Amino acid sequence: MLKTILIVEDHTAVRNSLRNWLESEFTHIQVKEAGSGEEALSIVRKDLPDIIIMDIGLPCMSGIETARQIKSFSLDTRVIMLTIHEDEVHRRDAEAAGADAYVPKRMLQTELLPVLEILFSRNGSKYVI
Repeated sequence: MLKTILIVEDHTAVRNSLRNWLESEFTHIQVKEAGSGEEALSIVRKDLPDIIIMDIGLPCMSGIETARQIKSFSLDTRVIMLTIHEDEVHRRDAEAAGADAYVPKRMLQTELLPVLEILFSRNGSKYVI
């Protein structure tokens, strides 16, 4: 079965760049996109992606609140917070919301692919955030 990643990022250029990179690295995945938390919730309710890569700083509904809502009805969907915020407060808030991993954007090139591989290979296991 085809694995699905949903990228939730309000900056179109970042979203497109991330999509192109992931599609070149993982040939057997489907990548979907959302520009807001509200759009992400709509997609998740319909499609139940395997993994969501989500920015914290989204307009209107934050990525943390979006993750909390997604986890309330889709525990099997893995959420990776991809963010510029590296402080412990944001990390703890993300973990409390149910995020499975936390990757600072400055570490995107070195950390995201290994985290994705771990989350794709585990059924029900939480990655240490």
